[in-house]
Amino acid sequence: MLKYINAAVIMALAVGLASCDIKRPPDGPITLCQDGKSICQVVRPDKPSAVDDYAVRTLTNYLFQITGAEFPVVKSDELSPGKPSIFIGMSSPALKYLGGKPLAVLKDQEHVTRSIGTNIFLYGKGVHGNLYAVMEFLENSLGWRWFSVYEKPVTPSRPTVTLEPFNRKKGFSYLSREVGLYWNQDFYYQKGMNMSSEKWGRPDQPDSPYVPYLRNDKFVHNLFAYIPPTPDVRDLPATNTWRSFDWLPRKNYFETNPDFFSMVNGKRVPNKQLCFGNPALRKEFTANVLRHIAAQPGNRIIAIDAADATDTFCYCPECLALEDKYGGPGGPLYDYLFEICDLLKEKHPGVYVKTLAYRRSQTQKPPVLPPGKKLPENLIVSFAPIEDNYFADWTHPDAKIQETYADLKAWSAITHPGNLWAWLYPNPYGTGHYLPVGNLERNINQMRLMHKAGVRGIFTDHIGCLQRSGLSELQGFIFYKLMKDIDCDTTAIIREFTDHQYGPAAQLAREYLGELEQGRKNMRELPPGVTYNSQNFDDRTFPYLTVTNIHHWQGCFDRMESSVSNSPGHLLNVSILRRELDFATLWKWFDMKKTFPDYFKDNAPYAARITAVNDATAPAGMKHRPFGAGALQDFLAIIQGGGKSKPLPDQFAGVAEERIKQYLPRNYDNRTERRTIVDQEAAFGYAATVHYPDMPFELGFYQWISRNPPPGTPSGKSGARIKIGKDQITPGAYRLYELGRIEVTPDSWIWFSAKSWATRLEVGDRIYEPGADNLWHAWVSMKFDGPSYGGSATNNQVLVDRIILVREGKGQFEAR
Repeated sequence: MLKYINAAVIMALAVGLASCDIKRPPDGPITLCQDGKSICQVVRPDKPSAVDDYAVRTLTNYLFQITGAEFPVVKSDELSPGKPSIFIGMSSPALKYLGGKPLAVLKDQEHVTRSIGTNIFLYGKGVHGNLYAVMEFLENSLGWRWFSVYEKPVTPSRPTVTLEPFNRKKGFSYLSREVGLYWNQDFYYQKGMNMSSEKWGRPDQPDSPYVPYLRNDKFVHNLFAYIPPTPDVRDLPATNTWRSFDWLPRKNYFETNPDFFSMVNGKRVPNKQLCFGNPALRKEFTANVLRHIAAQPGNRIIAIDAADATDTFCYCPECLALEDKYGGPGGPLYDYLFEICDLLKEKHPGVYVKTLAYRRSQTQKPPVLPPGKKLPENLIVSFAPIEDNYFADWTHPDAKIQETYADLKAWSAITHPGNLWAWLYPNPYGTGHYLPVGNLERNINQMRLMHKAGVRGIFTDHIGCLQRSGLSELQGFIFYKLMKDIDCDTTAIIREFTDHQYGPAAQLAREYLGELEQGRKNMRELPPGVTYNSQNFDDRTFPYLTVTNIHHWQGCFDRMESSVSNSPGHLLNVSILRRELDFATLWKWFDMKKTFPDYFKDNAPYAARITAVNDATAPAGMKHRPFGAGALQDFLAIIQGGGKSKPLPDQFAGVAEERIKQYLPRNYDNRTERRTIVDQEAAFGYAATVHYPDMPFELGFYQWISRNPPPGTPSGKSGARIKIGKDQITPGAYRLYELGRIEVTPDSWIWFSAKSWATRLEVGDRIYEPGADNLWHAWVSMKFDGPSYGGSATNNQVLVDRIILVREGKGQFEAR
């Protein structure tokens, strides 16, 4: 009986096709072109959008590059009868072949590439669905690749293209994909990374193909964009936030409404957060959100994020009560988010609010809700684990790391499906930016664990992209694959990328990356003070960068470069990969030279290689930004200093050597032209410059609790601080100044210049020991010169050549 039903169905379909003047070709191989001559025509959708026009141009352009053939583009009423066709999107003849409602069975962003007889159909659902189908066809049927924005697309030469029948449906594991768009927007757009296109494209022009999927203006840390304390919030210290919106009628709220801002130690301050315990503030904030929607009616996301400042939002009684209500420091903001989401659901359905889950002292902890209650359906939560140690993913046993993943899963339990997004920090900032870090497997694990926890949107805060550093190109290629298919074969993806990027050196490159990765995974005890960045060059932070490993890896790179010496593109890519290792070599130069004198004879080639890579032009024609110029200058100054130290001052005679530690601070201001300078009078032959020297000069010891004490807590606990006047200065000569007794904690610094603090020693990261009393006595050696200090130099300059720390104990050193 079944065979007769099937025959009837087939007969009905045949009659239907015949009645529509469409004859279905028999199934079999599909030939697109033969010996460089096209056989197919490309059929546009009946009502093409700007994105569809872009998809047609992209397909025909790459087809020409692959085959050498021009493929005619026609409208549906211009079809050549009987000629094989590539249908892009929906048109009358495509619908007659496909039958039914092919888009109705697809989810947003799902796309189909399939053949029927000798015709090909490329279509998808949503604004970019047809483009996604075109790119899937190019990649998986024709072998097109684009590995890096710095490289040109790879288009295989195939004058004759014949394909077997196929039928594929694809989607995206991550529905919202937001990445930084650098150098060439087409690279990201063709990979489906179009969520941020409004930043670089033309969103207000309807003919722009770079249509953002969701527009998100002033998308993070933006409380002061709605309620600016001053006309330019960037005038405020410690406020990492956006300028206010241009359309705001008022921009001086701290002057008119100081009660709108956080209360700290009984006073309102303009550079912390907003006081969401204040009904008047909430009313004004809501009014400005509604103004935003009216001013930019295409906005589907309104971001409401805390300013990037740590600690409790506000200490007023009303805000503290909201903390108690929701079981955490984010309570005041959460309470307002419930209110604004309810209002927008009624007045502006389809508009979402997005907020960050960010910092343990802010909003990383989700609100405690009554059993069974969830967050509003129009609230998106973007989870940003900025305080996690970048050497570990969530498989690491560290308690803080596990706490973060538990917080993510707790957010997932109360967030509506699709509304939990995440903020990924692929590469570290600070010193971890300059030195080699095995950072592939960690990011792959994070992406998969995020997805497992329910995350469906992602933003990559991808440092290194502009400098081609930190494995950023390979990481990016992996990310784009994982965003499409979270279960993709990342080992094969890494092999494909490295084969392309490094050619004959690829196997050695993979071995190097694997050994770096293993060095990171061996760090079962994570270095203190390291979050999304690191600030110190020391063995405690980078234990795997041993003299032996660096020597071994430099030898590997010698062999890599030799194997690609006749291939300039591969040689450049190998040199880029080597750049962080060259920085590590200069960082440890004296130890390298001492241990392997026959190999490490001269530091100049390493510096020259870094400079040459920084000056190189990429294959796609652009010049990437220079990388690590300040760090390179610092290392060379230290090397020029000679690596020998002068004796301690006489007053330390008799103090046991094991109780004494000596350090130099660092100037972290990248705008400073000379952060470390050679000085033969300095204790080690070089000195750190003080950023923004003042008069009288101030320096001090900092703990988080001492600078930001909770209400009722005495300020200045262990917070030694001194002022140095002109009568205490010997111009042009180093002099020792006693800072005093300090209690070192993990978050403690010794800082210089009250106006800046950019020059500092993050002493807690260096010497804090859990369980010890951590009591020390501190001295600082400095040299002052310039007009403010009575010196002969033209400009004011303060140099620090060493910080001397003496541990307290039996027979402790007495202050003098």
